Amino acid sequence: MDSYIKQWHDLILNCNFDNTYKMAWSKALVELSLNMNEDTEVEIIAFDFDEIAKLCLKYYWNQTIYFDLIQSPNFKKPPEVLTATKELIKEFFKKKGKVQPVRFERVDFYSLKLEKEYEEAAKKIANTLRQDVCWRFKNLNGTAYEIYDLDSNRRIIHFNKQDALKLKEHSDFLFTFINYRWTQMLEGFNYSPRISRKVRAIDEDNIKRSSLKKFHKHLDLMFEGGQRKCFYCGEIIDSNDISVDHVIPWSYMFSDDLWNLVYCHKGENSQKSNRLPSEEDIIRLENRNVLLLDRMEPKSRDYDQLQIAIEKDYVKKFWTSFKG
Repeated sequence: MDSYIKQWHDLILNCNFDNTYKMAWSKALVELSLNMNEDTEVEIIAFDFDEIAKLCLKYYWNQTIYFDLIQSPNFKKPPEVLTATKELIKEFFKKKGKVQPVRFERVDFYSLKLEKEYEEAAKKIANTLRQDVCWRFKNLNGTAYEIYDLDSNRRIIHFNKQDALKLKEHSDFLFTFINYRWTQMLEGFNYSPRISRKVRAIDEDNIKRSSLKKFHKHLDLMFEGGQRKCFYCGEIIDSNDISVDHVIPWSYMFSDDLWNLVYCHKGENSQKSNRLPSEEDIIRLENRNVLLLDRMEPKSRDYDQLQIAIEKDYVKKFWTSFKG
């Protein structure tokens, strides 16, 4: 391994798990290196804190708006970068209303008249990076790794051209390794399942919500005469007002499982959002699953999966972990 890239490897591998700042910082620097022109005659490459901060905001936005991932072990005092990101997401939803999550790359903050909030969030992140991250990332066990030069007063990071080109050349390896370590950190901070799959889906822009109509044939077994009832209020649902809901939120589970799906009114689905289900809901869901299994045709894939979910007590286990 190239000696310069080996230093990056060692810093990423051995950094502490106080929060995920260093992973976002290193990922942003590698991403910026991709914009380099290899034929440039400039020997010193400069990245400023504002552009680094906006990339970090992108990473935290996408992990938060889809999956609300916790980024540090201190639940009472979340990282300032995450707080700034959540405030911007909150303002986004105020403008757009209750909509599906949107990737950072597809949000036009200026047309939404959120440019002030966007710039303020980026500024807060840049200040945190300058004060707490840029110099700490280079230090490991009392040794300073001179992988870049800092000009924190001017808020600029300097690389010599050859080192920046090495970042670009080895970017695939570094991105994979950074995500691996970031995932390890998240698994220590979150009870959420499928962390690695969530991180990978975000990076690959591969977050898709599948149609849930295929589950209707099973859910309909709970009702006679085609009169579907809302799981939450118990009233009959008109055909044009029906929705399939994840009792334990999709953003937490990141999967569509029959044991976790129920009929409800569209309005109740949108109002519920990522709210914690009540214990009463969980008990009713457990009872529903037992009855549904009894009505399903055995020896099918869906039957087997529902049976496993009941036997392994998935409803109670995932609900308890979602509560934290």
